[in-house]
Amino acid sequence: MNKASSIRSELSRSGAKKKPGLSWTVVNGELYQFLAHDRSHPRSAEIYVELEKISRELIEHGHEYDSSWITRPLAEDETIESVLCGHSEKLAIAWNFVANADTTFIQITKNLRVCGDCHQATKLIAAIRRCHIVVRDANRIHHFDPDGQCSCNDYF
Repeated sequence: MNKASSIRSELSRSGAKKKPGLSWTVVNGELYQFLAHDRSHPRSAEIYVELEKISRELIEHGHEYDSSWITRPLAEDETIESVLCGHSEKLAIAWNFVANADTTFIQITKNLRVCGDCHQATKLIAAIRRCHIVVRDANRIHHFDPDGQCSCNDYF
C-alpha cells in the first residue's frame, strides 16, 4: 500500500474528513465558488468545453500532466488529464474565459495550496492567453504574468 493510501485509510478509520479543494473568483461583479470536478454551475457545460480547449492549448505548448499530484487511485472512467483538469482553480480560470473571452486579468482565491500541475499549467495559460492571473492559495499569492513566469519563482 502506498503512503497516500495508507494516510487515507487512517483518516477514514479516525473519522477525519479531507478538506475539499475550493476556489472563488469574481466575474462581472459576482462571486463564484468551484469545488474540484464541480458541475453545479448553470453554465457548467460551457465551462467544461472551455477546459477542454485550454487543455488542448496546454498540450500543444508542451504541457505534460503530472500524475505525481494525484493522491488516489484513478477510477475506470478517469484519466490523469481528467482528474487534474477538474481541479477547482482550473474550473475558475475556465469560467473567467467563458464569461469574458478576452479577459486580461483573473483573480482566484483557494482554500488549499495550489498543486504543482496547476501551477505549471497556470503559468502556461497566462502566457498562451496573454493575461495576468493572480492565485491566492493557503500559503502565498502567485502572480502569473503573460511572459509565463510566477512571482514565487516556482517556490510553492
